[in-house]
Amino acid sequence: MNFSRLKLRHLQCLVTVAQERNLVRSAEALSLTQPAVSKTIAELEEIVGRQLLLRRRRGVELTPAAEVLVRHAVSALRGLREGMGLAMDQPDADQLLVAVGALPNMVPNLLPEAVALLNAAHPALRVRVMSGTNAQLMTQLRQGEIDLVLGRLAQASAMADLAFEQFYSEPLLLVVRPDHPLAARRRPPLDALAAHPLVLPVSGTLIRHTADAFLIARGLELPHRLVEATDTSFIVGLLQRSDAVWFAPQGAVEGFIARGELRRVAIDTASTEGPVGMTVRRGAELGEGARLLVEAIRRIVGRRAAAGPGI
Repeated sequence: MNFSRLKLRHLQCLVTVAQERNLVRSAEALSLTQPAVSKTIAELEEIVGRQLLLRRRRGVELTPAAEVLVRHAVSALRGLREGMGLAMDQPDADQLLVAVGALPNMVPNLLPEAVALLNAAHPALRVRVMSGTNAQLMTQLRQGEIDLVLGRLAQASAMADLAFEQFYSEPLLLVVRPDHPLAARRRPPLDALAAHPLVLPVSGTLIRHTADAFLIARGLELPHRLVEATDTSFIVGLLQRSDAVWFAPQGAVEGFIARGELRRVAIDTASTEGPVGMTVRRGAELGEGARLLVEAIRRIVGRRAAAGPGI
């Protein structure tokens, strides 16, 4: 084994592939092309002198050598990032830090309220918020780049070595601009969506699977005019300028609905309800900053539950 050739990118790539078990999804999570991921794994196999991946029709499997290497790679990457963080924060050793990954249903409403509470009560707390898809954030969580992920429960296959705590559950909602043709209809049929552009989460995300399952179960095909996006500001801007309909997590839109900026379409989507909470590394203790953030979120959720449903 030529250890001097080993680079961080080799370990980061292997850990991501171990999580995704698919080269295409791994490439997306790493913001690389699939050939680049394959080349990096090939380089690592040459360095180690062992085959690491077994190609299958639906993805890849890890060889026993890869399983061993992944366990140590995760620990090494986490330890290095923690050390870098301590070194970078050394001049402000008394300052608390929390790095949180937030999915779209947490970004516009719950998380800002929690951070505002923390800023008022703990001025020395520095909060770093990372956004992305569920797969991207879980990779960052495993590699120690973030302390916790807030959002919907990931698929079971993505939860190895991770633990989830549910705060509440919420459905996906169909929402439009206030003067949209569907906004005033009391009970529009589901096939009325076919006349309008539909905005869905990007393919491969958990909430996209939920939205697709809802539509397919009711015999509705995806419209030709389809927009895939996760950026809330872009989608709201699109809805204000068009007749598009957004299939969105309730947490991402409840503030816009309360302010009258968006309207809910009166189509029953209760079957899309799913658990929302925090995901952490199994067995890892939260730092003080992360613990304070979680406590603030729990207080807000408890207060909202006592006040009753708002939508």
